[in-house]
Parts: sequence; structure tokens; C-alpha cells
Amino acid sequence: MIVIILLIILSVLAVGILLSPVTISVNSSRAGGKIDGFFSLSWIIFLFRYGLVEKQTEVLVFGRQLIRIPYKEKPLKINETRKSAEIKKSGKTHPIKNIISLSKPMLRLFKDLIYAFRLKYLDLDFKFGLKDPSDTGILTGFLHSILGSLQAEHKIQWTADFTKPLLEWNLKAMAAIRPIRILPPIARFVTNGQVLRSGLHIISGRS
Repeated sequence: MIVIILLIILSVLAVGILLSPVTISVNSSRAGGKIDGFFSLSWIIFLFRYGLVEKQTEVLVFGRQLIRIPYKEKPLKINETRKSAEIKKSGKTHPIKNIISLSKPMLRLFKDLIYAFRLKYLDLDFKFGLKDPSDTGILTGFLHSILGSLQAEHKIQWTADFTKPLLEWNLKAMAAIRPIRILPPIARFVTNGQVLRSGLHIISGRS
């Protein structure tokens, strides 16, 4: 009887956790070649935060810092260089065909995950320019086609510079998702026949 009660309690807790929304916030800017801002993810009592300048990850519980992980760039070891050279000499190639065959299921997964998110607000202002002015014009038209519908609900502005290559932005955005909503898309992807076949080929090393 006690075991059954514990299982019921754990099941209720699991459902509650899966139904608790995860809030994702992005605050980023780039000007003069320098990037500033942060990326954060809050869920129940936890807050995960990554600083773009200091490149460190923080984990907070009830607003108090629990873990702080600074970024350390690892130097390339001589052994790793030798291994990469040996792979090239051996003539082994990556299973490109199998990876390409996953493109359709992966695009569907990406689309389903995007629709699972609820965008709370989006404030985006950016300037861009490419080396070729004609390419800048093409990109401007493309942005009008994909971001035009979002402009009605969110603050999105961009300025095209036809004189020089340029990329600067100021972004503030927040989105929310319930973890339970990402389970069906992931399950469909994992159980897809093409994904299973390609996965077996990649693991076995066959092309």
C-alpha cells in the first residue's frame, strides 16, 4: 500500500514538473565588434545563466548562486593533432549520406519544437550589410518575407547598409515552453524509421 502511495505521489510530482513552464530569456547586443549580454533559463526554483562576455555559467536556486563555472579554453594537444592526421591518412570519411538522409526528419523536429514555444516578447533592432550591395538587397527582401508577420506583434526593426559589411544588433526576447510539449516531437523523431536506419548505419560505421 505504501509503495502504491509513493508511486502516485511521484507520478503527480513528475506531471507537475513536466507542466511547469521553462522561461528562456535572451539579452544581447553587438556594437563595434564587441558582444555583450546574457542567456538565461529559469525553471521552477532553478535559474541557469550564461554570460556572453565573461563566458561563464551560473546556476542559482531561489536566487542564490549555487554553481559558477568559468570558461577555460583548452589548448589543442599534440596527440589530438596526430589522431586527426591519422584519420585523414586512413581515408575514413564521415557517413555523409546517412546524415543527409536525416535532414527531412530533423527539419520536422526543428519545426515542431519551434511551434512548441510561446514567444512572450521580441525586441530586435539590427543593422547589416554585405560585401556585395546586391546580396544586401536580396537579404533585405528575404527578411521582409520571414519577419514581416512578426512585426505586427513584436518590435522588429532593421537597417540595411549598402556601403560596407556590417552586423550590429540589440536583442531582447523571452519565450516559454512546457517540457511536456517537447516529448511528442522527440518521440516521433526517435521512432522514425529513417532515423533508426541511419542511426544504426552511423554507429556501425557503414556508409
